[in-house]
Amino acid sequence: MKYLIWLANDCTSVKELVNGLNEQNIETDILLVQDGVYFADKGNTHSADLKSLGSKFHAIKHHVEERGLLGRLAFDVNLVEYSDIVDIMMEKSSKIITL
Repeated sequence: MKYLIWLANDCTSVKELVNGLNEQNIETDILLVQDGVYFADKGNTHSADLKSLGSKFHAIKHHVEERGLLGRLAFDVNLVEYSDIVDIMMEKSSKIITL
């Protein structure tokens, strides 16, 4: 079972959520959208915490570019287009959690 966590803003409780799901053997992917992409920025104090979660990260490329973060990502992020989100949500995820 895989959950997709849709992260659209600065929500520091995502670490607790992912750790809790991992304890239940639930795999997680995280989709960074809108201002949630700031979590992947080198300058964000929480980026190291997110990187340590072991989740696969996706981010909408357009949102990363809009905020000038393309060259500032602190960890490996799969940059996706809007059309890719449907595939991630419908075919690769069992449930979606929005934060």
